[in-house]
Amino acid sequence: MAEIRTADIVLSLTGRDRGQLMLVVAEEGDFLLLANGRARRAENPKRKRRKHVSLQGPCDERTRLKLQSESRLTNSEIRKALALWTGDENAN
Repeated sequence: MAEIRTADIVLSLTGRDRGQLMLVVAEEGDFLLLANGRARRAENPKRKRRKHVSLQGPCDERTRLKLQSESRLTNSEIRKALALWTGDENAN
């Protein structure tokens, strides 16, 4: 099984947000900090255990580099990265 890293896109498997795509904005040991730019904003990411998410794949390279260099993304950048992943470039 592939290791989940910062800037990966994951699918929530449990909880109120089950079935939602989220972006990993940081890691804290066995926990991931997740945001989707709407219900879970960048200022208040969801703290979730690794076993409660499923890796979908990496986000686009531009978003990955920005997150690794500045370690901060805006909510619109998070929404854009998730929209690129789903193929819905018109969604904000």
